[in-house]
Amino acid sequence: MLSRKSALIVAVNILSGFIGWIGLVVIARCWGGFAPTAIGVIGFGMAFVGMFNVIADLGFSAAHVKRISEGKDLGECIGTYATIKILLTGVMVALVIGGIAIWKYVLHNEFFDASKESIIYVFLIYYIFSNLAFIALQTFVGRKEIAKREFSRAFEPFVRVPLMIFVALAGVTGIAMIAPELGIDVIYPVTWPAFLLPIQTFIAAHAVVALAMCYAIGFGAVFLVATWLLRKYPIKRYNKEMAKNYLVFALPVMLLSVMSAISLNVDKVMLGYFWSFKEVGYYFSVQRITTLLLAVPVAVGTVLFPTISEYHSQNNVVGIKEVTHSAERYISMVAIPLITFVIIFPEPIINIVLSSAFFPAAPTLVMLTIYVFVFSLTGPYSSLITGINRPDIAAKVGVGICIVNIVLNYLFIPEWGLLSPLGINGSVGAATATVLSQLVGFVGLRVAARRLTGIKLMQTNTPRHIVAGVVMGIVLYYLNSLVPLVRWYHLIGFALVGVAVYVGVLFIIREFKKRDMEFFLDLAQPAGMLEYIKSELKGKTRK
Repeated sequence: MLSRKSALIVAVNILSGFIGWIGLVVIARCWGGFAPTAIGVIGFGMAFVGMFNVIADLGFSAAHVKRISEGKDLGECIGTYATIKILLTGVMVALVIGGIAIWKYVLHNEFFDASKESIIYVFLIYYIFSNLAFIALQTFVGRKEIAKREFSRAFEPFVRVPLMIFVALAGVTGIAMIAPELGIDVIYPVTWPAFLLPIQTFIAAHAVVALAMCYAIGFGAVFLVATWLLRKYPIKRYNKEMAKNYLVFALPVMLLSVMSAISLNVDKVMLGYFWSFKEVGYYFSVQRITTLLLAVPVAVGTVLFPTISEYHSQNNVVGIKEVTHSAERYISMVAIPLITFVIIFPEPIINIVLSSAFFPAAPTLVMLTIYVFVFSLTGPYSSLITGINRPDIAAKVGVGICIVNIVLNYLFIPEWGLLSPLGINGSVGAATATVLSQLVGFVGLRVAARRLTGIKLMQTNTPRHIVAGVVMGIVLYYLNSLVPLVRWYHLIGFALVGVAVYVGVLFIIREFKKRDMEFFLDLAQPAGMLEYIKSELKGKTRK
């Protein structure tokens, strides 16, 4: 069932990514050269408020999953966590609004573009919905009721993307104010019927803010659905002793939570400071592409943490080692062909997935793909360490990652950056900093896991997967010299050839066996997946 839950998360992430991609494509096609700048403003606003949103968690979400997976009173857990989450969200909102007030009225500074302040307020709403939705979503994770979590999350792209398309078709006015380098002031991709022209005119005049609102409304839908699914769960009053219990786990994770949020957003904030919103747009857009590549490791990590926590409560060290190694092997097996494909064809993928306006982001896409590989092999060991109740060690490693990331971003992002003679600065510099800082976690978490459980530092499976990936890359590179990849159906054809070569090499070197084939075929059966989803959504809630 662990594998089926992980497969469901992967399926929803891929579906969400595909639908989200449709929205980005429509924006890119309708807004042309303005699209990178518009998406950059969105990415900057999301990252800026995200830096403050760390206050709304402080490790209590991980503590909630941990305590529920250990079998603590569910009603007390939900009531206590909800109270803490709402309180911290209120503090975050006060800090953002207070910070803006100080910037404007005490320091007498101003926003160079009025849309930027509006974007910040919109993403403040976005994060409020996100934090409130987490009350239900993290409860589902703690109980390993993944179908309910993914059912809720799936509503976000289905609500956001149609709204994005609606905004994209309205066009943009006042472009010269945000992107004067384009030399244009109006984009109208479609002329609406006369009775809708007032609406089109209003949206076009506030296009970037309207685009940001699509994200906020999307997460508002997640909040409503997740809360509805939580309605039959026991919810008791805030319990002081339970809150102390949460705090014991959250304290060492707190610093990790803060540093992780900073590390996740500081690159886009620095890009907006040292460069332009267009550079942020390049980075933010290809980062969205790599989100699809992260579907497998993120899915496995979501299910692995409460599973290891449950094994730890039973003192099942052998089970912890086995499930960690199995997770690492399948993550590596699935991730490497995807990563290889992107590294071989960055520009064709960008052209097909976005548009030629995003071609400057090709080196950034390659570098972020390398980050995906390192992150994928790090995830299971992070889940192991946190799951065996040693969040203090995970926090120390996380702090190291964040410090290295911030320092390297400062050294690599500016035009005068340390690696600028090599052409590495801007969005490429940010991606390089992300890769190098993640290597700190790759080494640190494995060494810590080895000391705590005696688990092997490295399996022999991953090097075999890398060999198969290299062979696959060589074949695809040669094939591309014969048949250039320029159309979307070429992308599908090359992908099928790549997978065939990859699996064939694994079979020859005896890394892909009959049980692996049965494993993937079982996951691919829609009947089994639908049965699991229905049984969970209709099942009675355990007290």
